[in-house]
Amino acid sequence: MMNSDISTTINSIEFAQKALEIHDTIRVSQLSRLQDLLESTDDVLTCQVIGRVAQENHSELNLKVHGLLSLTCQRCLEPFEFVLNIDTIYSLVPNEEAIPPAEDEDDEKEYLVADANMRVLDLIEDEILLALPLAPKHPIEKCSASDEFNELKKPSPFAVLANFKAASTSGNG
Repeated sequence: MMNSDISTTINSIEFAQKALEIHDTIRVSQLSRLQDLLESTDDVLTCQVIGRVAQENHSELNLKVHGLLSLTCQRCLEPFEFVLNIDTIYSLVPNEEAIPPAEDEDDEKEYLVADANMRVLDLIEDEILLALPLAPKHPIEKCSASDEFNELKKPSPFAVLANFKAASTSGNG
């Protein structure tokens, strides 16, 4: 069975046990916590939530979110497109105590506390926020600030003078 509305509320365990799916597109303007981080809120993302029962009868949700986000480069302050590609599998657990301690946790596995009233849009927004870089930047070769960056890498004329002065003082002694 497939539901097509990503803004729905689901019972996460029932959703997984019945192997339900949601496929939808969303406008980033629907994601209120992202607004201040984006250059534009016109972008559209494709989203999927797929429920399933895995090994040992564990319920899982697979979240996939793909698209482009318009961010601001922190180096040149120009807009650029960030490729968003989220594909996360959550193992549903009954409560926070059921999540293994960080040192015992499998790095490949994500845990999510089962919720009878889980807002799918909130889960998507949480994952997008985690996927964004702390300081978004163009690759240096595509950044308009790269000329300024390369200028900064050139030796300072004062450093050249200091080297000249150090060489002339050591030669006199």
